[in-house]
Amino acid sequence: MKVFIVGDDGPEHDNLISVHRTYAGALKVWKIHRCELLAEAKRMLESDKKEAREMLKRGTWDDGKKLDKCNIKYFKEKATKGGEMWLRIIKNLKCRDPKKIDNYPHETPYIHEHEVKE
Repeated sequence: MKVFIVGDDGPEHDNLISVHRTYAGALKVWKIHRCELLAEAKRMLESDKKEAREMLKRGTWDDGKKLDKCNIKYFKEKATKGGEMWLRIIKNLKCRDPKKIDNYPHETPYIHEHEVKE
């Protein structure tokens, strides 16, 4: 008998979400999980932008040292676009095909097919 396992993995983890008798059932859960990961990445992107705006407003690092021109340029770009990592993760998680999605080294949702004995 075949079962379909839904989860996500990365370099240091492998989270099992659910086990299904049909691919269709697994696909439904996979889509929901992918959307949850995507929503979290979008929240983190907005948090990244907010943090960059706060750094610019303060004009200093946490230790009180002033930002230099290079830092200011970096935080201005980050405040408008967000961090490169989160942009890449969002782009990767927009893939709607469980066989093609690749978000390594971050959470990559999957469906694995396994043969089990009854």
